[in-house]
Amino acid sequence: MKILIWQTAYLGDVVLTTPLIRTLKRHFPSSQVAFAGRSFIRELFVGLNVELITFDKGFWESFEVIEKLREFHIAISPHISARSALILFMAGVPTRIGFDRSELRWLYTHTVKHKWGIHEVDRNLELLKPLGIREFERMPYLFVSEEERKQARNKFKLPKTFAVLSPFSNFRLKEWNIDRWLELSKRLSIASVVVGTDTQRAKVFENTESINLIGKTSLRELMAVISLSKVVISCDSAPVHIANALGVPALSIYTATSPDYGFYPLIGDYVKPELYCSPCSPNPKVCRTGTQACLSMAGVDDVLEGLDRLLS
Repeated sequence: MKILIWQTAYLGDVVLTTPLIRTLKRHFPSSQVAFAGRSFIRELFVGLNVELITFDKGFWESFEVIEKLREFHIAISPHISARSALILFMAGVPTRIGFDRSELRWLYTHTVKHKWGIHEVDRNLELLKPLGIREFERMPYLFVSEEERKQARNKFKLPKTFAVLSPFSNFRLKEWNIDRWLELSKRLSIASVVVGTDTQRAKVFENTESINLIGKTSLRELMAVISLSKVVISCDSAPVHIANALGVPALSIYTATSPDYGFYPLIGDYVKPELYCSPCSPNPKVCRTGTQACLSMAGVDDVLEGLDRLLS
């Protein structure tokens, strides 16, 4: 039997589907499990025994991936887009499982109720219940080798003990005020390493004591750096989930989003604003009040207190 997991969303969303891989392999050890996602899965899933099918959402690429999927017997899709439902339908996969809030949900053979108020991991694992699975491998998992850790420590001259700071997101309304990040980096009792891909904003950390790795790491190197850290402090973004998948605790700083959407650290803690308009949405693009007050609502003291709770 060939089983496909389909998740073409962002990096953090993909990390949180690894419990699906682990659970399926546990319950169907003789089956072949494959994963379809964006090209970054080639780096992300190094060391995981899973077939990888890359799909970067190109028009003609859609027809190519449909042909690749025709040999699968079961497809499980945490992704709720119409394109996901349509591709799996056109590929003729006999058993197609998705959420009831998915676009074109009638193209799935089985739908599962999508629930807010629970972790994304648990929400995804509900998709396995139509297969009769009731016992789950809940923790996300990624692999980084000792050699990769050694190379990262030497290349980036990492201290023995440090915190990773991840201030940036694909959604600006998920980002804590940058001045607060700068103050936090000065007040931390341990060294800090700043990560991210936004090279245009990297210069704000140039005159700090933090090791600035923004735009300087590959995905594998980022994973190695995180695996060496004592804690990850991040906005509501992928490094939180990468950290947990590598056994590292994380502290999330919420702004427009909320732990109620289910993307909080499984290992760690969080700080969230208390505002009448909060939460906004899982992936907010425009502030509904026009104030963007949530970006500065959490104070540095709040974050330091959360860090003390976490590390104590």
